[in-house]
Amino acid sequence: MPTRVLPWVIKYRPKRIADVVDQEQAKKLFIPWLQQWLRGRPPEKKAVLFYGPAGCGKTSLVEAAAHEYKLELVEMNASDFRRKEDIERIAKVAATQMSLFGRKKIILLDEVDGISGTADKGGLDAILELINHTKHPIVMTANDPWDQKLKPLRDAALMIPFNRLPEHAVIEVLKRICEAERIYCEREALAVIAKRSEGDLRSAINDLQAIAEGYG
Repeated sequence: MPTRVLPWVIKYRPKRIADVVDQEQAKKLFIPWLQQWLRGRPPEKKAVLFYGPAGCGKTSLVEAAAHEYKLELVEMNASDFRRKEDIERIAKVAATQMSLFGRKKIILLDEVDGISGTADKGGLDAILELINHTKHPIVMTANDPWDQKLKPLRDAALMIPFNRLPEHAVIEVLKRICEAERIYCEREALAVIAKRSEGDLRSAINDLQAIAEGYG
């Protein structure tokens, strides 16, 4: 695949936990919890719930941890829990001790706040069942986890807040990408992109790529 058509949000996503910017408090809560799993002693709360604004690093931290600890990442959008066959598939994965290649697994359920409707109660029940019986760490993400219907998930998980990224943190990431791509962009221009993103790093990187390719 030519480099220019690869989305920069994929090309430059963090490969190490240290590369996830400005979420030190979240890391301090998440890493010891994950390490308990890796030592074969599942913590009392078998799932964590990452919550915070879009593009602040919730999914990136899971991906970076999976990469750094050589875990097989099993990813599923929580809205897929509407379908019985998908629920059964992920439940089977969660109940299996090892992957085909002998690697440990980590399960990511993205956007659990997307299933808070009455019609999705079966999905919520399925997630709770999954948490109760899993043999692997489960990470859920949400932009807004405070819907009353999600209370059972909040109670079942270790809640880990993520901050909105400050402009200076977004600018630094954009600057590193510019250097890697060998493109010149004035800091003032990066500041405009960062300000417009309102802390959404994914959005800022997409904007930077669109501008760079538009003028390329």
